[in-house]
Amino acid sequence: MQEAFIFDTRLGVNVLREDLDWTKYSEEERAKILTRWAIMCSGMNMRISELEVEIMEKLDQMYDAKDADEMHNLNTEMMELASVVCDLNILSRSVYADLAKAHF
Repeated sequence: MQEAFIFDTRLGVNVLREDLDWTKYSEEERAKILTRWAIMCSGMNMRISELEVEIMEKLDQMYDAKDADEMHNLNTEMMELASVVCDLNILSRSVYADLAKAHF
């Protein structure tokens, strides 16, 4: 069942493989995979919280920026972190769509 998931380095979490061949799994194994996926998605809030802390740290650093370039770089880093947070929120909600599409 471990092969059903892959670590996404950008998001910093394991995700369900997009190329997963559901036909390789029994009905029981599919149910276990989807249950694990639902639990993993609900746990993504911890990763989101970690990223929000990083965003706030970047914001604090922006107040102490020495020049426009440093401020721009910090803002860019903050926006990338915010993008990851957004993607994690979308991903964590997608589990319900995945459950609806599952073929048992």
